[in-house]
Amino acid sequence: MKKTLKVIISIALISLLLIGIVPEIILYSLKKEAGEMPHYVESYVESKERFLTYEDRFRTYWRDTRFASYEIEQGLEIDVVEGHASESPQNLVIFTTGVHGIEGFVGSAMLNVFQTDYLTKLDPATTGVIFVHAVNPWGMENERRFNENNVDLNRNFIKDWTTFNLELNEAYADLATFFEKEEELGNVLLENVSFYSGVGYTALTSGAEKIEEALLSGQYTHPHGVYYGGEGDEKSTEVMKELYEQWITSDYENIVHIDLHTGYGPEDQMSIFSSIGESMTQKEAMDAFQYPLVLTPESEGFYVTHGDNTEYFHSLGAELAPEKEVYSTTFEFGTLGEDVSAGLSSINRTVSENQLYWHGSKGTVTEEITKLRYKEMFYPSDKEWREKAIKDFRQATDGVLSERGILK
Repeated sequence: MKKTLKVIISIALISLLLIGIVPEIILYSLKKEAGEMPHYVESYVESKERFLTYEDRFRTYWRDTRFASYEIEQGLEIDVVEGHASESPQNLVIFTTGVHGIEGFVGSAMLNVFQTDYLTKLDPATTGVIFVHAVNPWGMENERRFNENNVDLNRNFIKDWTTFNLELNEAYADLATFFEKEEELGNVLLENVSFYSGVGYTALTSGAEKIEEALLSGQYTHPHGVYYGGEGDEKSTEVMKELYEQWITSDYENIVHIDLHTGYGPEDQMSIFSSIGESMTQKEAMDAFQYPLVLTPESEGFYVTHGDNTEYFHSLGAELAPEKEVYSTTFEFGTLGEDVSAGLSSINRTVSENQLYWHGSKGTVTEEITKLRYKEMFYPSDKEWREKAIKDFRQATDGVLSERGILK
């Protein structure tokens, strides 16, 4: 009897430790501050306020400087500053940030690096520069990847919705109950156990490839799900499509578009992610840009999503101005890594955050852990990571703009 009682008490104590105390320890470990660092900010408002100062900075170099804001939600805008060549428009450099809202914090940092380090390296007589701040301002302010309608804007740049098959992602539809739990988030440890056991079961019954297939390309049938691409152009997408057409059909002959993202790839190395139309091989691109990691269509790890922003820009350039040099690419700052455990962790964080958004949680500790883990996946607080990100951005920017003949 005493032995049985000891076992029961031991189990109770272990359960208390795992369910009640360990989450608190996890939360404490996640609550770390990067401290003040040059270029990095911690809120949408702070980022926007800094961006508004760029108009005066641009006017130092370009007489023809323009600023515009496009309201997406009340008090939330896409902000655009343009500096245009004063004599002979030849080169145009465009940076877009915050397509995935929360990723806009790193994008904001890189815009600040560029305006600090690179404006003097451009010829304002022949070269123009355009900055776009927060394509998804709601997502940036609320620290979500998706927008105010839960739409992944990087799955929303569809050329023609009337001919697009919304039901093309059958894999997601088959696994939707796994990705979308219709209940509050419970204890974070128990939720992790449930997720990883669910992944194991799904991999055994449906195949691991099906999970990847369900998530990478986007889905268009489950509005409360992850990577939902919508059923038509979102307001942000409408704004950007119109701007893209203006910029591509302008007088510039050599146009470079760089979209800034975080999350995918090695955790310590930014990737230059080419569009599907890239003709260079991986080795040719790495040599041309003098950069160690460029993904081209034949590269291992290269993938294409439906409704991708840079793919849309590239195809629009080919359609409206085939005679011009139009290069559209993504600078992707990896955060978690590329191994299996990192991939599973990414899915877990994404699914849990989505469940929290729609259904809430049973406790504040689980809510805080879920939000912090999610933010770390797109905006790491680690000082060394942030310093390396700036170093990689400079190297990649030097490489791409030099290869395109834009830097002085």
